Amino acid sequence: MITGIPEDWPNRSFSRNILTGDMTWHVQVSGDSPIRVLLLHGTGSSAHTWGSLFSELAKKYTVIAVDLPGHGFTKNRGQKNLNLDALAEKLTELREALKIDYFDHIIGHSAGATLALSYALKNKQPKTIVGLNPSLISLPSFYHKFVAPFINPIVTSSFFTTVLSDLLPHTKMIDSLIDSTNTKLDSKKRERYKTLFKSADHLNGSMSFMAETDIPSLLEECQSIQSDLTFVLTEDDGWIPAQALRQVIEKYFHQAKIIEIKGGHLFHEAHETLALEFIEEALQVKGGSHVHTS
Repeated sequence: MITGIPEDWPNRSFSRNILTGDMTWHVQVSGDSPIRVLLLHGTGSSAHTWGSLFSELAKKYTVIAVDLPGHGFTKNRGQKNLNLDALAEKLTELREALKIDYFDHIIGHSAGATLALSYALKNKQPKTIVGLNPSLISLPSFYHKFVAPFINPIVTSSFFTTVLSDLLPHTKMIDSLIDSTNTKLDSKKRERYKTLFKSADHLNGSMSFMAETDIPSLLEECQSIQSDLTFVLTEDDGWIPAQALRQVIEKYFHQAKIIEIKGGHLFHEAHETLALEFIEEALQVKGGSHVHTS
C-alpha cells in the first residue's frame, strides 16, 4: 500500500512502489498499450509535474512517470550524489524491475530531458525523445543565486537539509524559485512544490542532481543518438535562455525539430493542453524542422 503521499496528489491512484537494490521508487503507471512512454521530471520536481498530461497520454499509451532518486516520494538508501551515468543505470534497473523491455518514447522536462539523452546512450534507443525546456546549457543564473551556496559538505549534510526543509515552507524562497521560471502557476500547483520541499531528502536530491550534471561531456556523445528528437523552447524561460539553448541544439542535434513558443520554464504545467498537442505530434511525426508559434 502506498503511504506518505497526500490524498489529493496528482494521479495518486496509479502510484506504486518498486524496489531495486538500494532504491524504493515511487512510480505511476497507467494504460494498457504495448507502446510505452516514460516521463522524466526536472530538478526539484516530481511525477506530479505531468498532471493531466499523464492521464491523457495513458488513453493511447502505457505511461510510466517516476520520481527520480532523491526526489518526491522515491527513497534512496544508497549513494546520494548520482551523476547522469549513474541515474541512467538506475533507470535501467527500474525498467527491468517493471518487466518492461523497451521504452518506445521518452518525454523529459528540463534536466529530465538531459537524463533521457543519457539513458538513450546506454540502452536501446527510444523511437522518440521529446525535451521540454531541455537543460542543455551551463547552469543558469538562478542556480548560482539560489542553489550553489548550499552545495558543500556541511550544507548537504542530513542535519542541515532537515533544518532547511523545515524553514523553507515558511519563507518566500520557493515562491521566488517558481517566479524565477517566468511561469504563472496557480496556488494549488505552487503548494505541491512547497509540499515536496518540506522533505530534507527532496531538497538534498534536488541540489545533488544539479551539482552532478556534466552537460558538455553528454553533448559530445549525443551525435550517436538516432531517436527522433523534438525540443520545445519557451521565449520567456527564466532558467534556460531560449537563444543560447537553440544554438546548442542546432550545433549538436542537427536533425532535431525545434518548437519555440511564448511561456516560462514550467509551461507544460501552466498550459497542459498545448504541451499535450506538441507531445502527441512528436510521437507520431518524423523529420526535423524549426517552428515558431505563439
